[in-house]
Amino acid sequence: MGFSQNGNYDSSSPDVDKSELAKEKKQLSDVAMSKAVTSDKIWWIHGNGYDLTKFVERHPGGKEAILLGRGRDCTALFESYHIFSNEHWKVLDKFCVVKNHKSSDRKKDAFYEILKERAASVLKEKGIHPVNDRGANLSRTLHYLLVIGAWLASGYWHVKGSVLGSFLFAIFGWLMGALGHDAGHFAASRQAWVNEFGVWAMSLICNPIVWQHQHTYAHHSFTNEFDKDPDLHHFDALLRVHKNIRHRSIHNHQTNRMWVAVAYALVCFGTCFWIPWGVLASGTLHGIVEWQDRDRPSKEIGLKFHWYTYIFVIMVLPFFKHESTLTAAFAVYVHITTIGIVFAIFSQINHLNEPSLEADLDTRKTCGASRSKIVKDSWAAAQVETSNNFASGSLLWHFLSNGLNHQIEHHLFPGLNHGHLHHIVPIVRDTCIEHGVVYKSYDTWGDLMNATLEWYEKLSVDERPTQKFSSKVAAE
Repeated sequence: MGFSQNGNYDSSSPDVDKSELAKEKKQLSDVAMSKAVTSDKIWWIHGNGYDLTKFVERHPGGKEAILLGRGRDCTALFESYHIFSNEHWKVLDKFCVVKNHKSSDRKKDAFYEILKERAASVLKEKGIHPVNDRGANLSRTLHYLLVIGAWLASGYWHVKGSVLGSFLFAIFGWLMGALGHDAGHFAASRQAWVNEFGVWAMSLICNPIVWQHQHTYAHHSFTNEFDKDPDLHHFDALLRVHKNIRHRSIHNHQTNRMWVAVAYALVCFGTCFWIPWGVLASGTLHGIVEWQDRDRPSKEIGLKFHWYTYIFVIMVLPFFKHESTLTAAFAVYVHITTIGIVFAIFSQINHLNEPSLEADLDTRKTCGASRSKIVKDSWAAAQVETSNNFASGSLLWHFLSNGLNHQIEHHLFPGLNHGHLHHIVPIVRDTCIEHGVVYKSYDTWGDLMNATLEWYEKLSVDERPTQKFSSKVAAE
């Protein structure tokens, strides 16, 4: 039986038998089952099933936001994107088709409720309405526009055959991620169309269609949970980032920082080319996350359009623009390795170190450590302890990292634009200290990078040769 992060029935868990699922739905429901309930058309929230099909076009956050949760346990998605209002519950109750309990009886995350109330108060004190002003402010919008201009200029020189242009195209492609990341979390604007187009600013970093399933849904819902977070499985062939990944001889090399740099250099090539190809072929991401909207033609077309365009613009076009094949190959190499390394050194450090990888919700619930129930069973507390901040007071590092230096606050409030997160850092930190939640904020980027590298070194040794591995790894 699978359960959600809130302890409720999880219809999307990979270990749930389909016949068992059908039986459970009949047992759980106190709604007349005169009409068929199809699991892949239902939104599962706190153990209840909701058919929101008729509400999709009316969803205030846009249809892409709501469709991301269809056919899945989207409890975390639902809770973390409806933070500062309770109006959504009034709407939701109208669409319940599989009822395990009354929505008013749902198990609340008490620690999260405290954080939400305090964060809302701070934002209001700063003149920021938590709902109406959650998108980009004027300065953040100007930031987007300046980076877009620089990205277009560097892209022009890339297609004109300049190696320097290819390098800058990578740098500004990374910085475009500020818009793409915010939009991917529906936080660039309250206008749904802005977010739906804005996520394509991620195009040099990853495939935007896959990104929504990989990152916005799975990674943020199940951070550092080995069998549910796909971000733990991108590097398996070269790096061992989790104890449950089977150790191979190649992992011995990850004590060498140059080896890590090689793996990092390939990361965006993987997220733009190899991973989307795998999703197209199998319909899943690493066998963990199902591509549940592949039946929507616009999504399959969008995924393929990005895949072919990436290949042409980044890997083929230079060979028609440079004077020699060698120079063209060098331009391709410069672009792919530059954006890969820059993306990796800012994104991978946020969750990959020893304390963060031993703080996921599954581990917290099963470990014998004596902790208050408000913390031990809290999804929000797990988000804090699986994430890391660095150089929190630095505007420069905020710019260079696309705001990832406030990762803790981002995971708690993903629908809040990165430009607002610095306002709530002190109250989040103080609330964590008050309740005994470990809040890890490193003074510098280098300190956090070293913590990640030390973890890689530790995992370079096969310390548990007889350990039991997950069914996913064993199958490999």
